[in-house]
Amino acid sequence: MMAQRIALTLLAVSSPLILLTFVVGTPAGEWLFAVLAMIFPVALITLGAQRNGRLGSLAWIFGLLAVILVACAAVMLVWRGQILQAPWFGGLPLTTAVQVYGLFLSPLVLVSLAYAWTFDNQGLRQEDLDDLRRRFGCD
Repeated sequence: MMAQRIALTLLAVSSPLILLTFVVGTPAGEWLFAVLAMIFPVALITLGAQRNGRLGSLAWIFGLLAVILVACAAVMLVWRGQILQAPWFGGLPLTTAVQVYGLFLSPLVLVSLAYAWTFDNQGLRQEDLDDLRRRFGCD
């Protein structure tokens, strides 16, 4: 229940704050918006991945995902508007490389690997399938 409670609280608190910081548009609000916007999808993933209110071995993976996303947002905020002055990485300006590799590819790889590593423990079990068949009368 702890993972579910934390994720729901995060979603409930961050939703109006994201909207407020987006509308107000102060420099501090931009940072708060970036952090909350990066944590929001992690909280949604957490709700979908928890079993009986617990994450088990997925907790550290989702924590790492949140850290990666927030770090990427911070790099993009620090280097915004300075494409020519910023270093290049992998043939791309730093902010673009952070978007492509950090915001798109790293979560895809991390969540896919986490799913594969924990499938036996976190995936659909035979008992779950039997329960679904009973509930929907597919016996």
